[in-house]
Amino acid sequence: MNKFYRGWWVLLGLSLMYIGSNGFGIYTLPLFYPSISQELALTKGVITQAPSNMYLVLAFCSPFCGWLLDRFAPRIILGVAASIMSVLFVSLAFINTFEQLKWYYVFFGVALSLGGVIPSVYLISRWFDKHRGIALGLFLNASSFGATILSKPAGYFLASGGWRTAVTYVGIPVVGIIILAQLLLKNRPEEEEFQGEVMPQKNSTKDFTLSQALRQPTFYTLLIATGALWFCINGILFNKDLFLSDLQLTPSQTASFASSFFFCSIIGKIVFGFVSDKIRKNDAMLGSIVVLGLGILLLKTCLTHVSWLTMAAIVLGVGYSGAFTMIQLLIAEHYAGKSYGLILGVFTMIDTLAGSIGIRTIGQLRASTDSYNTSFEVMLALCIIAVGLVVFSRKKKV
Repeated sequence: MNKFYRGWWVLLGLSLMYIGSNGFGIYTLPLFYPSISQELALTKGVITQAPSNMYLVLAFCSPFCGWLLDRFAPRIILGVAASIMSVLFVSLAFINTFEQLKWYYVFFGVALSLGGVIPSVYLISRWFDKHRGIALGLFLNASSFGATILSKPAGYFLASGGWRTAVTYVGIPVVGIIILAQLLLKNRPEEEEFQGEVMPQKNSTKDFTLSQALRQPTFYTLLIATGALWFCINGILFNKDLFLSDLQLTPSQTASFASSFFFCSIIGKIVFGFVSDKIRKNDAMLGSIVVLGLGILLLKTCLTHVSWLTMAAIVLGVGYSGAFTMIQLLIAEHYAGKSYGLILGVFTMIDTLAGSIGIRTIGQLRASTDSYNTSFEVMLALCIIAVGLVVFSRKKKV
């Protein structure tokens, strides 16, 4: 009974996969955008059209991926994703036109839907019950860890040999990591070994199908709440650097904000994951939204009082990462069951689209008002709405 639980090895495999898919595929590749833009003669900002296609593909592929997970072994689906990613990462250095780059991101969007958050959260929910929160928090930090360790060699090879050399020398080891990850994965635990992970005296929740979930008010309240939060999360992530430039900060101040924000985002994922294993998931979710809202309020205060910038970075980092973690845990808490994959896919589709709208809307509000003040007010209003909806779902939960 004291034997090391294999679920932690599965978690390591999923984390290695996530280092490749998100740590390299999403967070490291933008380091090469300036060089790629220069070589392909793209005007400033045009290159971001390519990854925006990825998010659209990811959104619309998510329900299909969820449907597959409910019918086929997750390890097979993750293996297909690993194969597609491996081919893409190796072929990236041979791209010569912007059209090829856009198609690269289209196929990467497909691979990400099959090998990103959806199948990983699905598998974590199978292997973990008592420690699901901390397991998910550790998993989600793999992308930050991957970006941290890969950005330095990527920058070195970029400076010494150009972006094609950097993509090759960093991408090939990443392919090795992705392949290694497959050896650690297993579809489900044996009944005997899972006994130690079962929550004692846990209230049974209804095993919803998608059609049953669609007839429940809680489904829509959670869908709107998580969509509102993703609007805020992506709106902040993709506009924070532009906001900092509006404040006319020194390079050291900007670097200080970034380091504080990302360090605290690591803490937020682990802390809220751990806390959610000790209290009700809805209560932990409410706490994360409150912290996120406070971070947005502090960021708004920085428009007139820059001295609050470090505090804003700390609170915002914890709040954004906590909300990101709790969204996944709350969906699993309500809908883990025979149709969990499909339901998770629907949530991911709506959340991804809401996040894309957030990126565009926050930027457009800045352009039309010449300030982020209105943008912050919109996000604060959405946080308040999300709090009300989560409270409603808490009361309605069976």
